[in-house]
Amino acid sequence: MELDIKNLQQQNAAELVKSLELVSARLIECITKASQTACSATPETQQLFNQWLELVGDRIIDAAENGIVKPGELALEIGVTPDTVISLATALHRQGKLRITSLGVSSGDGSNHDICGCLKR
Repeated sequence: MELDIKNLQQQNAAELVKSLELVSARLIECITKASQTACSATPETQQLFNQWLELVGDRIIDAAENGIVKPGELALEIGVTPDTVISLATALHRQGKLRITSLGVSSGDGSNHDICGCLKR
């Protein structure tokens, strides 16, 4: 779209609408995929997922015995992402199964790890 000073406000509104249409379409796609996955979860798959959560949670609790959990290293060992380790550690903290007493941080790479790949296209 070319810049037309006289109609700048209308052009900005049109660009905003187009952007919102794209975001809405991607959100609907993600919600649909999540809904399809949830609907196809049989009691057996739910039980398997809960067992997996318990096993991974127990490994995080074991790793916390020495007082320090390094999400990157533990993630490689378990076979998940560091984000998953952090998320599950937070859930275990909320459940009272472990207590997070400190948080080590470093500068990030600028990417939002909470955005699924389908929204990055």
